[in-house]
Amino acid sequence: MIIIKRIIKFILPLFALILMPASAYAYNVVNLPESMSLSDAFGIFDAEEITRITVSDPSDGQYITLTDSEIDDFYNTVRDMPVHRVINPTPFRGIAVNVYTENSEKCYYLNSGVQIGLYGSENYICYKLGKEDTEKLLYLDSNFKDAKEKSSGETIHRETAHDFLKMPQAQWAQSFAREAASKSLIPYEFTSIYSNNITREQFCILLGNMIAVKENYVSIERYMLDRGTPYLKNTFEDCTGIDSSVDILYALGIVNGRDETHFDPYGSITREEAATLLCKVAEMYIWIGTETELKYDDTASISAWAKFFVTWANEYGIMTGITETEFAPQGEYTVEQAIATVVRLFNLLS
Repeated sequence: MIIIKRIIKFILPLFALILMPASAYAYNVVNLPESMSLSDAFGIFDAEEITRITVSDPSDGQYITLTDSEIDDFYNTVRDMPVHRVINPTPFRGIAVNVYTENSEKCYYLNSGVQIGLYGSENYICYKLGKEDTEKLLYLDSNFKDAKEKSSGETIHRETAHDFLKMPQAQWAQSFAREAASKSLIPYEFTSIYSNNITREQFCILLGNMIAVKENYVSIERYMLDRGTPYLKNTFEDCTGIDSSVDILYALGIVNGRDETHFDPYGSITREEAATLLCKVAEMYIWIGTETELKYDDTASISAWAKFFVTWANEYGIMTGITETEFAPQGEYTVEQAIATVVRLFNLLS
């Protein structure tokens, strides 16, 4: 029995070591989860792994050091808290909690979460606590500000070993993907479906996100709230559980349903429909008009209601033909094509 116990005592830690990399690097995978525990984001699963924690203000490099008991209290409070994936161009803001182990350093910023890697050249993937959980950590901000003695020299940790921006296979689309990521125009979920035909819901998400970025908001919902513009949720019978950008773009007069009660969120969108929606977003910011004539061989097949919008989008380089002689108004419209047109529109409006 003694021998068996000794073997078990040896096997269990070994088994834990085998399992730990899967959890410790939960975010170093092809598809980042929408949420995880903060211990997963840190890659730290026992308070005893932590050698030191400081609380600092990155703007001036000053910091205070937590005691052992304060470290235990902090880690036991946050370890199972859920954090949610966000894309953030400026994550290194606010008070930082700097967590050190023998092999790593992680920083949790109260304003923007823990940054785990790059999202293209000028953006970052972060995992952030919800508002209620963040409020539970505000005592750290108070402790830092109230501290009579502070040390100097704490530096900002940036995780740059991993770039989580997945690129499209099509060469022509790669520069648009990079630019969209750098400007926060492309949701992370879209980087796995570049070649798919974009759905009506997905195009609303893309356009709603573009409006939010242009208005300097983290989301289209926050934009509507601050603007004081009410919108009816679940406008359409077939949109239960669908992204709120559908309801918001409908309230803004940008999209319509297939009929009064159905939106068809999973249906495909045609190129002439896409041109129309892009123009309606443009009309939020600029006057649009055109006196040019389309010269595509299939111009006559463009629906009468869409011809003006197709013409304007084509004249200003937002949407070009699939060839020099064919626009394909009823043709398929892929995610990577949608990203390219949104980038062009954003640049025009900027």
